[in-house]
Amino acid sequence: MKGYIGTYNSEHGKGIYSFDFDKRTGGLSNAEQLFPVDGGKCVTTIDENNLLITLDKPEGSGVAIANIPDKKLTTESLYEENTPCFVDYVDGMAYTANYHDGVVMVYEHIHGKLIARKCIEVAKKAGCHQVIQHGRYIIVPCLLIDEVRIYDGFRDYILVKTISFEKGTGPRHGVFNKAHNKLYLVSELSNELFVYDVDGLEFTEVQRIPLFQNAKMEGISSAAIRLNNTEDKLYISSRGIDIISVFDLDDKVKLLQQISCGGEHPRDFILSKDNTYLLVVNRDSCDVISWLLDKTSGKLLSVVSELTVPKGIGIVLE
Repeated sequence: MKGYIGTYNSEHGKGIYSFDFDKRTGGLSNAEQLFPVDGGKCVTTIDENNLLITLDKPEGSGVAIANIPDKKLTTESLYEENTPCFVDYVDGMAYTANYHDGVVMVYEHIHGKLIARKCIEVAKKAGCHQVIQHGRYIIVPCLLIDEVRIYDGFRDYILVKTISFEKGTGPRHGVFNKAHNKLYLVSELSNELFVYDVDGLEFTEVQRIPLFQNAKMEGISSAAIRLNNTEDKLYISSRGIDIISVFDLDDKVKLLQQISCGGEHPRDFILSKDNTYLLVVNRDSCDVISWLLDKTSGKLLSVVSELTVPKGIGIVLE
């Protein structure tokens, strides 16, 4: 199967790369620069033939739909001053979070075009880092103002709730379980895992777990968080210390493993659907590494494959 990686512009490459992933063996191969665009940091799939990507042009920044077979951009929408740091595509709607602009953009994909429907002005220097779907609502972690803001998609995306954190926490990314009655949120600056019971718009913090009990916090910044498909294991990447943390979700959340990611600066990672492999993108060592997982414990066992991709920061599988 195919995978796709967004990258920072560098002297060695830029834009969106594709690669082959053998889901039987975990093997990685055939890295190819698929869309050599400026600002191609973020990527997600729309369908088997199309990707949603970020890009920069002289006239502005924003998103584009990239057709994989033709290797062409079919439509683009450039309403942002700086490159978004996050993209998502859900039921014909595209969303971006813009760390530098402090906005969230909502686009509708209709008749082959990306139409800008709403610019949510969160706050200047808010550090918007993700858009999480929660029924009719979108949830936006705001790293630089230590808040998670919730907007109502049925009411023109008005702000309906704010979850506040201690100064210097830096909420970055979160993930719901399938029932949407649990939210797991990781902070970049304080390096903590927050666990919430969720009932509609009621978020009750039930656990707060420091990721590093005995490590100095300087230079460590946690990044991506993923839940496996059976919803019994949770994974977090942390840069500066360059590790993957594995948590068991049976009853109380507890730390199972912390292990080197195999490279430098693990910005993002993804799990195979059968919970057999974890693929981590290491920005500074310019590689993608495939780890074999223990299907029972969820722990990382061994590296099975490596592939060179310059300055990769986002990854998705078809």
